[in-house]
Amino acid sequence: MEREIKLEVLHPELWQEVLAHPLVQAETLAEREMHAIYFDGRDGALRAAGIAYRVRREGEDWVATVKLAGSALGGLHQRPEWNVPVYNNLPDLRVFSDPELQARLTPFFGLDLVPTIETAFQRREREISYQDSRILLAADWGEIRAGGQLRAIHEIELELVEGEVADLLQLASALCASLPLCPNDASKLARGLALVQKMPVVQAPESTELRGREGAGTALGRLLLLRAQGILSDLAQRQLNDSRALHELRKEVRALRALLRFSKGADPEDRLRGVRNGLAVWFHEQSLRRDLDSLAEHWLGLAPKLGMDPVALQQALTGLHSPARDLRVDARARLAAELLALWAQLLRYPLQDEETLREYSEERLRRMDEHLAFSDPDQVADFHRLRIALKHLRYTLHFLESLWPSKDRKALQKQLAVLLDAAGVIRDAQIAQQQLPHLISTGSISKELAFSAGVLLGYLEGRREREIRRFRKHWERLREAERPWD
Repeated sequence: MEREIKLEVLHPELWQEVLAHPLVQAETLAEREMHAIYFDGRDGALRAAGIAYRVRREGEDWVATVKLAGSALGGLHQRPEWNVPVYNNLPDLRVFSDPELQARLTPFFGLDLVPTIETAFQRREREISYQDSRILLAADWGEIRAGGQLRAIHEIELELVEGEVADLLQLASALCASLPLCPNDASKLARGLALVQKMPVVQAPESTELRGREGAGTALGRLLLLRAQGILSDLAQRQLNDSRALHELRKEVRALRALLRFSKGADPEDRLRGVRNGLAVWFHEQSLRRDLDSLAEHWLGLAPKLGMDPVALQQALTGLHSPARDLRVDARARLAAELLALWAQLLRYPLQDEETLREYSEERLRRMDEHLAFSDPDQVADFHRLRIALKHLRYTLHFLESLWPSKDRKALQKQLAVLLDAAGVIRDAQIAQQQLPHLISTGSISKELAFSAGVLLGYLEGRREREIRRFRKHWERLREAERPWD
């Protein structure tokens, strides 16, 4: 069984720094030329059967490989694999002698095999000891060729030779914490097939169905892993220079943080505290940008209605959160490090099952509900804490809603949604009060820009007053709404 993590280098121009990193130490290793040809029937019969077949030249040697369908979640690839030395690159499925594999391959012995994709890359590799495991580290640089198109390869592969998957994940976490690396769910074959629009069958996600009688730790641990793996799976493809992409990612991370906080009772040794703190640090590092992006969104909606040009103020707001770019510090890599660490911790120290999920959830939801106390929006810090508590309750209810299939949750969910919508506008107005006055009073900017900032500030202040009234009204309705856990 092959178990490996693929880590994509997010900024290939830093390849030499990646090779020289103390955890990689591949800069002085000899390179081996790798040239692989993947074969299949003209109708994709092998792929349809969950079989990948290649013949690869590794330096002076030829190796035939078959891999069967397995799993690829959060960058961790786990699948059965067989390797056999051969004399050339001619396809022949009969070279594999393992009885189990032969039984899978026999129906395809008469198949007319043709090349589908090629890979050509240089590999540097070494085996390292990490924690209690032996791990093969490979640094690959080259390209995938398919259908007359090319796709670059620049990645670090970590393959578990002997030991625990938790050690593999922990090493990947350490690398992502200090290098611009991010897990990649797609194998070289999958990336090649994507070039010619022959995507492999998408793996069905693990079931998230909850059962009230299930142990709380088992169920919550499974939910945490699924959330973490879901974020990791496409993290390398996220373009965080796009404000909406960043906002969506922050929402997913906030939901995970709410679930982590809710799970503390099943972690009596508080082993996940470091991960909770690490995710909190990552989240708050993105907060200023998200706050200013929200102001820009308000302005882009308002300015055209007033016949004003939105560009100058939008650019000024962007400039307030755009420090000089350092490719060595990538928010995706740093988030990946925390999520991989969470995964490793959950494998090493599973959450405890001292209560059923229903008992655990109902007790803690009552406690969360009891601790909700109205705060005057003029008390900025207290109101912000209330807003976060409401978000935690909303996300937690979303995760657990299947525990009460016969209970009406609509009223409670509606009131939470309205309250958070109103609180968001109030928060934006508070940010505007903090950030816009200096644009209005700074003499080095144009009068037009200062006027635009003043208009936006006045607009948000007016909306703030309306949203405070709406918040107060729906707060009372929230208190009256039926709780599904009662």
